Amino acid sequence: MKDLDYLASELNEKGLVKLEGVVDDKEAQKAYDLILDLANRHEVYSAGRWMQSTSRFGYPKPFRAALNALNRAPEFPNLIGDQLIPVIEQLIGQRVVSMSPGQQILLSLPSEENWSIPSDAWHIDLPKIGEKSSPGLQAFTFLDDVEPKGGATLVIAGSHRLANNSANLSSKSLKRRLQEENYFKRLLDPKRAPIASTPETKGSAQGVKLEVVELCGKVGDLYLMDLRLLHTPALNCADKARLMLTCRFPRTTIAARFANSQPVGG
Repeated sequence: MKDLDYLASELNEKGLVKLEGVVDDKEAQKAYDLILDLANRHEVYSAGRWMQSTSRFGYPKPFRAALNALNRAPEFPNLIGDQLIPVIEQLIGQRVVSMSPGQQILLSLPSEENWSIPSDAWHIDLPKIGEKSSPGLQAFTFLDDVEPKGGATLVIAGSHRLANNSANLSSKSLKRRLQEENYFKRLLDPKRAPIASTPETKGSAQGVKLEVVELCGKVGDLYLMDLRLLHTPALNCADKARLMLTCRFPRTTIAARFANSQPVGG
């Protein structure tokens, strides 16, 4: 693992850091096989091919319910649970807890639509609390390799450093405030031309460097993301499902305040 001082510096500057090859790939393969077996039984995966989806979020409700049940099953590997807490506590200097519902499966099916960076669905999973210190981190890891345009979560690196002086800012309120800045006025405009690559999103607001980053990686890789970063699901234009796991680790005091908060998606 990289030096903790380096990781803390990256998190402070960008709100995001990637660690390569730190998650058990054999356990990741076991999790992948369990999901693939379930997809077979629900005919979401058949004859070596995944079902096509017409949206970023679409797959059959019975399969979604079965995925949620599998995630809670004792045989499903816990790859990014409580074992990350000591590292996260060292990075942010505060006590944290794995927030309910704990580790979650992120799955997006292949789509025939053209990939572009969306203007909608950008969100934060917890409201802004009016503090400049980090409220905690969110972890992402891979059950299969995810290449560019393969459905990886998109995040706006640097966005955690904006609008930290106001408490109880929801995603909607935060975006309304940020749209006063030219960077966000363009990115969040539903009428803008499609943005087909992440380098096109480099810019700044209030002196903070900003850029959309695609959370691509290989089995064994791990991302840690500040919970204040704006992020959104993306279309999967690969020929296979995007399979990842995520878990949120807020500070214990914050977890108590937002115990019933649920992520929009990722």
